[in-house]
Parts: sequence; C-alpha cells; structure tokens
Amino acid sequence: MNSNDEVSELKLKLEKMEKYVKELEDNLKKYTNNNRHLKYYENNKEVVKERTKNYVEKLKNENPDKLKEWRRNYYLKKKEKKKEEQSI
Repeated sequence: MNSNDEVSELKLKLEKMEKYVKELEDNLKKYTNNNRHLKYYENNKEVVKERTKNYVEKLKNENPDKLKEWRRNYYLKKKEKKKEEQSI
C-alpha cells in the first residue's frame, strides 16, 4: 500500500510541475520574439546597425580577445555546418 501511495503522490506532483512549467512558458512568450520585436527591428534597422557597429568598435579597443573568440566560434560553427552538408 505504501508504494501505491507514493506513486499516486508522485503523479500528483508531476502533474502540478507540468502545469507550472506550462504557465511559465506562457508567461515567457510575452517577452520573447513576438511581432513587436520584429516590427521594432524593421522600423529601426539603421539605429540597431549603428549601435552594433559602435559596440564592436568599442570592443576592438577594450577587449580584442573577446572579438577573436567570437570570430573563432563563428568559423568553427561554419566549418561544422559545411561538413554536415557535405556528409548528407
């Protein structure tokens, strides 16, 4: 009997956690990649590009190692992707 009680208790706990996760996912959707974000970037494309350019320039001066790391990671991912495409 004890094991049955434990199983039923765990099932209830699981259902409760699944419900909680669902609620969190719904709340997260409000803040991530919705149409407002897309519209903002479409309407302010030049501003965003300018900010990015300024940030990269600043990074070149302050922390060039970070920039090297980013570029290396990009290169490695690109290389891996190319290798996957060739294998298919």
